[in-house]
Amino acid sequence: MNVLKLNARKAKEHKAKGRTMRSGSRIALGAAALAAAATATLAPSAASAAPATATEGACTAWRIIQVDHNAAGVKYRECDRYSGLNTQTKAQLYIWDNRHDGKVAQVYTATGSNLNGRWYQSWDKYYAWGNESHHSPLVDTGWHKGHDVRVLLKAVRG
Repeated sequence: MNVLKLNARKAKEHKAKGRTMRSGSRIALGAAALAAAATATLAPSAASAAPATATEGACTAWRIIQVDHNAAGVKYRECDRYSGLNTQTKAQLYIWDNRHDGKVAQVYTATGSNLNGRWYQSWDKYYAWGNESHHSPLVDTGWHKGHDVRVLLKAVRG
């Protein structure tokens, strides 16, 4: 039974850190709106290249975890969004099972906050995938309270 990131049970786990997107003062927002309007007037294609808003969230780069010499794996990223004092995070992931060995890929995801070296969990769920011919469709955990996402992968008997 393989797992990611070392913890008290010698299981392995990886977690992603999200990037923040914070808005500035009203003056800065007004200046940015004027600059955006001027840019859109000069080059209409610039509006389509605008960055994501704070409500959409900022995501980390994709990360890959594999176990048993790539018998099972997960490709994931963490996204964070902020609204005042409320911070939410989510994971997006693809799961694959590359070996016909009677095991399936099982991914445990949890959201929460790591404050002063202590983990405070707000949500968790298990996902499994056992089709060796292709990876899972995109799994989006949805927005949940917290700053961090934990992702654990195991190859388990299915």
